[in-house]
Amino acid sequence: MGWRFRHSFTVVPGLRLNLSKSGLSASIGGAPFTLNVGPRGVMGTASLPGTGISYRQHFSSAPSNDHDPAGATPYSPSPAVLPPSPAPAWSLLSAAAVEEVHSASTELLTSATLKDLKQLIQTAYQQQSEVSRDLDEARTAKMESQARFDSWDQGLLLKKLFKKAYEKRRETYETDTAKVAEFEAQLRLSKISAHIEVEGEQAELYYRMRDEFAALCECAAIWDVKTHQATDRVRERTTADTRIGRERVRFELGSCDLIDWDQKVPHLRNAKGGDLYFYPGFILYRAAREAFSLIEYHDITGQAKNVRFQEDEAVPSDSLVVGSTWAKANKDGSRDKRFVDNYQIPVVQYGQLTLRSANGLWEEFHFSNMDRMVKWLTALNAFTQSYAAVAKQA
Repeated sequence: MGWRFRHSFTVVPGLRLNLSKSGLSASIGGAPFTLNVGPRGVMGTASLPGTGISYRQHFSSAPSNDHDPAGATPYSPSPAVLPPSPAPAWSLLSAAAVEEVHSASTELLTSATLKDLKQLIQTAYQQQSEVSRDLDEARTAKMESQARFDSWDQGLLLKKLFKKAYEKRRETYETDTAKVAEFEAQLRLSKISAHIEVEGEQAELYYRMRDEFAALCECAAIWDVKTHQATDRVRERTTADTRIGRERVRFELGSCDLIDWDQKVPHLRNAKGGDLYFYPGFILYRAAREAFSLIEYHDITGQAKNVRFQEDEAVPSDSLVVGSTWAKANKDGSRDKRFVDNYQIPVVQYGQLTLRSANGLWEEFHFSNMDRMVKWLTALNAFTQSYAAVAKQA
């Protein structure tokens, strides 16, 4: 047929990740050459099989870290940071402008200690995307050539009258079929097959955190907070200080196609930005097909608290109603009798989670069941504190 693999295609070796008390390390490839990414940067190891002779070479060093990379503090889900709100209102804002809650671009979000690992994954995924495009084109060509061949093959007259043209159609169809099969093989070989090893203590805490996340997913409602805007309480006749723009989202145990691992991980869907995947050792932020970041757990600060929300939609079945207010209220919270159709609104207690990093991560979510949120964050905090931040070992 004269058709061959793309010259730029290379088989992607496996990725091995190891998480222990000392932090996260990664290696890609195998003998005779292995590339390692860890606390000391990128190191290559070349060996002669069967001889015991090997050679190691540093390619780059991990960034120095004389200070905490994000001024990071642990997640704080303890009761001390979950005081009851004194009034059916949200936190005060100083301006009436709309404040958007969103993270920075993926180019900025990646932790310094994970940039080399991100580059390895990105290179493999770029090749995977190229092969996928070629495969789509090959499948389209196959469908067209198959239709042209079948239209003659199923009849008797044309394939006998035009034998050369019929054979050409057969050859084209067979070639296109072979291309599809070979591109499918290339696609399988271009994916990173990850083998993630988690030491005993970290494994116990990680999977416990994952179990608590599975329970969190069962909240009757989860919202992605998109905007904050201060209200004009007098003009709008409301007791709320802040108007919240939000959208319902769904959390689940899932996986990201960037990393081919046989385990499912906590997946936080985002209505306005990238999704978050909590893998052992790092958090993967995925904004688009080729736009992603790797963030170290220790680079993120988390804040958990309860909020009292004036709910003008249906109250979730697992939420706690803590009071009520009026759609149109006076300054003292009493009913504004000038509005004939004025009605009461329930005030509901929700859990609020805010995730931030010094590199620009800013995500905020509301949960209908605050207790489940606190249990997950407690488990997440225990897991994060069970191993050292990679940068601190440089």
